[in-house]
Amino acid sequence: MKVIVSDSSPLIALLNINQLDLLKLLFKEIIIPPVVASEIEAGEGENSLWFANKNAAFIRTETISLPDKRLAILELQLDKGESEAILLANQLKLPLLIDERAGRNMAKSMGIEIVGLVGVLLALKQGGHITHHDVISIVDTLEQVHFRMSKSLKALLLT
Repeated sequence: MKVIVSDSSPLIALLNINQLDLLKLLFKEIIIPPVVASEIEAGEGENSLWFANKNAAFIRTETISLPDKRLAILELQLDKGESEAILLANQLKLPLLIDERAGRNMAKSMGIEIVGLVGVLLALKQGGHITHHDVISIVDTLEQVHFRMSKSLKALLLT
């Protein structure tokens, strides 16, 4: 099982549908920069699934090594959370869980292995961790919380 760095959007999407624990089936640890933690924790109560996972050390906060001149450049094009998550993944030489297209493209250009929430669900399905019926239910629920997914990625998951 891998360790992965994450941006906030895939984590928030999973929290919104009470499925954050799906990540435990693929990863032994999720590392996030402090700004991503702040973005998520602003909407979570202290008894939430988020804090339960953070307190159990499944989710760990780590700060990027400063100074990193690339941070200012990234922040011209991306939000602070995405920028720091990309640099943290780069510095730790770990894959990055991110969904926003601009952030994915920037991470790819830096040689970072990326995976999105759709990739996670596909890996869970292919690994036999969740059934096709589970995937249909998860995709439907994600759509209800306004998680955006291209038609081609949705078709890939549902075939």
